[in-house]
Amino acid sequence: MSGNSKQQLPWPIPGWDAEWIHLGHGPVGNDAMRVSFGSGSFAVFQTSSAGILRGTTASDSLAFLTCLPAANHPRIHAQPFGDDSGLALAPRSAFDLYLPEASGLMIFAVPAPEPGPAAIDGEQGARRRTLAPAQAALLARCAESLDGIRAAAASSRSVNGAQRSLLQSAAAALFPGDPKPHDAREPLQRHRAVIRACAYIDSNLRATIALADLCAAAGVCTRALEYGFRDFYELGPMAYVRNLRLCRVRHDLQVPGSEDDSVSRAARRWSFTHMGQFSHDYRVLFGEMPSETLARRRREPAPNLPRERKVLRSSESRG
Repeated sequence: MSGNSKQQLPWPIPGWDAEWIHLGHGPVGNDAMRVSFGSGSFAVFQTSSAGILRGTTASDSLAFLTCLPAANHPRIHAQPFGDDSGLALAPRSAFDLYLPEASGLMIFAVPAPEPGPAAIDGEQGARRRTLAPAQAALLARCAESLDGIRAAAASSRSVNGAQRSLLQSAAAALFPGDPKPHDAREPLQRHRAVIRACAYIDSNLRATIALADLCAAAGVCTRALEYGFRDFYELGPMAYVRNLRLCRVRHDLQVPGSEDDSVSRAARRWSFTHMGQFSHDYRVLFGEMPSETLARRRREPAPNLPRERKVLRSSESRG
């Protein structure tokens, strides 16, 4: 049985399927903006709290992501990128990024050439690429121009001539006809195991999941899986499972028009059977009781509610 009931994160690049999995305590603090230059797009995504940015790029565009200067470096599969490196993404590329507190991304997207690569949904991934000095210098200039670009995004989403020329030059440098080879780094066994474990979790989130189940699905021992999750996301595997479930309950309680008219019904859908422990964990994670979340939905229905997935920094093994 699938555990997915996704409501997507509002995302600055059209056609991207992206969601934010919040790992920090307190409210989500994300900010995004986008401007167009010719047929391309330039966007910035910043967060004040740690989290996971996960999804798939559009089917008709190429993309390049790098870290904002003077920000904490994001990671992809435990490997940091930024400064002189970034991520190249083909059409329909899957990405799974860990963003620490006070970090952010600069994103370029341009139309894919015709005919485009024969991509299969979810099978392509982000590839780490080292930047040449000229490319890094152009990106630094884009970062220096961010205040002006933000002002354009806030007003008409139309950059001026100098800004457009800079963004076009950076895009031309980032998407050459004969690109520099990608970094070839063989992932560690425990990192491959995390990917397999997350796939298992997504498919079985409403069922009973034990740590032994995750280890069997991932093909590694308990210690290797624990180390792998902490390398990726800085939390343990069972905390990830437990709090994803809490977030799914919260989402169901928040959705206007939902059939969930009781907390217990929503909780049991996501495999919570001990209501006292569930309510305690919910309050610790979200700062309110689940009944308060439901009462607020009844008072203040809000259409197009963004998906919120929050994960506690804990390694306690409660499935």
